[in-house]
Amino acid sequence: PSGDLDKVSGFANLKLALFHRLLTTPGTLIHRPDYGVGIKQYQNGVNSIAIQQQIALKIKDNFLRDERIEEVTSVSVESGDTTPDRITITVKVKIRGFDDAQPITFIPFGGEGT
Repeated sequence: PSGDLDKVSGFANLKLALFHRLLTTPGTLIHRPDYGVGIKQYQNGVNSIAIQQQIALKIKDNFLRDERIEEVTSVSVESGDTTPDRITITVKVKIRGFDDAQPITFIPFGGEGT
């Protein structure tokens, strides 16, 4: 009503920050050259196990750089044979201060964001 933007905080803020890491291509931020997974380069090409493992390792490495993440317990990368442009990524992360790992699902090219 006031025209101001809403603040994003808590778990929603963490999900959004991780989504930005997922989309950002490494080397595009001059002050943080290792920031980002660069998932865009894998669009239409994640059907092999080797590529899925490569993506999972990049995600784990990059997400652990966020100080709010204590551990990445699993990463699942999937795309269907009939929809290779649609990638579904589910990451289970243990957030500092919480006991259980929380699953976060990203659909970077499905128009659904996080």
